[in-house]
Amino acid sequence: MARAADTPFDDIETPSLRDGIGYGLRALGLVWANDRWLAIGIAGLTVVLALLPAAAAWVAKEIIDSVLAAIDSGAAADRNTALYWVAVEAGVLASMFAVRRGLTFLKSLLAARLGYAVSHLIYEKTLRMDLPQLEDAAIQQQILLAKQHAASRPYGLVNRIFETAQHAITLVAFAAVLWTFSPWAVLIVLAGGLPLFFSEVNFSGHLFRFHTGRTPEMRERSYLETLMTSDTSAPERIHSAADPQILSRYEHLFSWLFGQDRRLQARRASWAVALGVVSSVIFFSGKVWIVLVTIGGATTLGQMTMLVTVLRQGQNTLSSMLTSVGGGYEDLLYISNLYDLLAIAEPERTGTAKQGVRPGEGFRLEDVAFAYPGANRPALEAISFDVAPGTQLGLVGANGSGKTTLVRLLMGLYTPTSGRITLDGTELKDWDWTALAARTATLFQPFQRYKMTVGENIAMGEGLRITDPAALLAAAERGLAGPLVADLPEGLETRLSKRFLDGRELSGGQWQRLALARAMLRTNADILILDEPTAALDPEAEAEFLELARREQRTLILISHRLSNLQHCDRIVVLDKGRIVETGTHDELIARRGRYRKLFDQQGEFYRESGAGAK
Repeated sequence: MARAADTPFDDIETPSLRDGIGYGLRALGLVWANDRWLAIGIAGLTVVLALLPAAAAWVAKEIIDSVLAAIDSGAAADRNTALYWVAVEAGVLASMFAVRRGLTFLKSLLAARLGYAVSHLIYEKTLRMDLPQLEDAAIQQQILLAKQHAASRPYGLVNRIFETAQHAITLVAFAAVLWTFSPWAVLIVLAGGLPLFFSEVNFSGHLFRFHTGRTPEMRERSYLETLMTSDTSAPERIHSAADPQILSRYEHLFSWLFGQDRRLQARRASWAVALGVVSSVIFFSGKVWIVLVTIGGATTLGQMTMLVTVLRQGQNTLSSMLTSVGGGYEDLLYISNLYDLLAIAEPERTGTAKQGVRPGEGFRLEDVAFAYPGANRPALEAISFDVAPGTQLGLVGANGSGKTTLVRLLMGLYTPTSGRITLDGTELKDWDWTALAARTATLFQPFQRYKMTVGENIAMGEGLRITDPAALLAAAERGLAGPLVADLPEGLETRLSKRFLDGRELSGGQWQRLALARAMLRTNADILILDEPTAALDPEAEAEFLELARREQRTLILISHRLSNLQHCDRIVVLDKGRIVETGTHDELIARRGRYRKLFDQQGEFYRESGAGAK
């Protein structure tokens, strides 16, 4: 299977050093803003832990020298001194253990706090986006990239900043000890650690570009995993015997991604081994030098032990510090996805109108057009008509004719590409969003099946703000869901979805009844918009609900493929490829013998044939 993403990924941009420093400071600021005392505690323990290794090396020297002195003199005082330094070493090692445990505990708290804070930033951002932005594939990919590492990368960066500071302090302490022997010893430490650092930084950039460039394939892999495990896809998957084909695609995709990742990791490992050998050669050269100097009598055995230990630990510390810097750089690359998402401009809802300048006028559309980004043709074009208050309007058209798009424009979820829509004489963009949204009660198509309780499914019609059981039950009755709620074991408190151990699953028609109840909960809305409200209902329930909807003392906008549902509408608008091709009452359109009449006759013939077949 050839993949579209077989193009090189080295052209993916990585953040500049200036941007990286800015991201690091913002991450630290996020820690400080969420729990400054936790940050102070980690910083304090980090400094203590950084100084303890040099102290331990110095104490080890004192132990060896005091033991040799006690052997030479045999004096009790020298013996007591040796035992004193042993006790000091025990205290230093115990302190190192306690401080490490304390740091582990505090950092676990930091990981949880920071993970929540970053996720909160992402969700705050997406909740401020409008519908066109959330439907944009590029923005969806940006959200996915930010969420993939929301918990780990920001914490990883902050943790590595603390680790780098710890290693730097330890390294300074080691360098001070080595300087007393020879400045060249400090140079040996530096020469042993730098090559591997530059290699790791280079490969961090390659890995970032690899994972970022392969996001579409990783999303596809995740989707295939869902197909193989989800209960919603299981019936059709099992019936169609698609398991081998889906598994084959998954295996091929995994092999393709793994092959590219393996090649990159192999190169990284090869360089690490080669540069590790170079580092070891430099260290042993330094060790030989110190041993020869000690044999010559220039240093004591205790000093030699200390210097060799510090040389080895100094090189390891430098390597660890540079690894932290390299890892921090890698974290910065991934955090750039988070800040790229946060930097996306949000739509400004500047409208303030709580009511129109001409109350009672209703909707007016004037030469409205709307085009989706990247579409070959407009979804709607040259749409003009009025909807007076109390009107029952039907929208008819084949799939893709623009019905749902038109409804979303009327609700203010989309902004026209050209033309204008007014409600009570005021353009929708000039309305206060909360006031505009409160004017409409809507059944969306497709509607959501919230994996919550029955009551919460209904309460979502008012954003979970209504919790009064009486109001929820009243909405259920108006949406034909009253008997359903009564039959469930815990009524409104019944949890839905088999995802939960105590959850219940509903049929398509039962879910639609809850969606209808959700729309009917908005009793103060004067506009009722129903997009295919009875698609999953049986004929008896369909007729009952439409009769209830027509009795509502408010504007009704009804989209339905079943043209018999629209016969009582005051006006019917027929759409085809985004344009109005007919408008009028049912009788007028039937008499006109145009597209509506053709669709109506075709449906009538279908039902007559179905009835004959049933007999």
